[in-house]
Amino acid sequence: MSDPYTRLNDANSLDAALVNARSVVAQIKRDAIKALRSNTTGYGTIAQRLGLTKARVQQIANTPRKAWVAAYAFRDEHGNWHGHPELLPKGSYHDSPSFVPFSPADRYNPLAGQVMQIRYGPVDEDYGVSAYTVQVRQDNGNPLNLRMTHALMDALFGPPIAGSPEQQQWDAAREQRMRELSEAPL
Repeated sequence: MSDPYTRLNDANSLDAALVNARSVVAQIKRDAIKALRSNTTGYGTIAQRLGLTKARVQQIANTPRKAWVAAYAFRDEHGNWHGHPELLPKGSYHDSPSFVPFSPADRYNPLAGQVMQIRYGPVDEDYGVSAYTVQVRQDNGNPLNLRMTHALMDALFGPPIAGSPEQQQWDAAREQRMRELSEAPL
């Protein structure tokens, strides 16, 4: 790459991915240590089994939880909100359009082809922030990759609970899109 701006953008993207990966690893370690710890298994026992010092295990376990700047809701082209649009109070979130039209592998996804308004802000990791990202267009026109909550992913790709009213509603919307695409002229 000869263009310095392209190199810098690529380096920034890689740096953001590394920071994200380090945070995910730290969360996994903290959760694993907390799951291992019990009345009969203390930090010393865990440290010995992992080949770490007791102080290091305590440090990992006591690392504060993090708030992620994450996408947690979106408004489709029909004006309907999905996810949890009321999660954060007004003034503590941003709304930005998705960078490109939504292009899922499932062409019958009812949201396929839409440019959506994405709502994002500081979401506590306890709320279920995934490692998957969505790209929004910032005010300056540049893309910004944001992690998504599990609720947002369910809204984009379909609720996971088979037989639930939400899944039935999703399936009906998917079937409607399938009919629309099959009736569309080539």
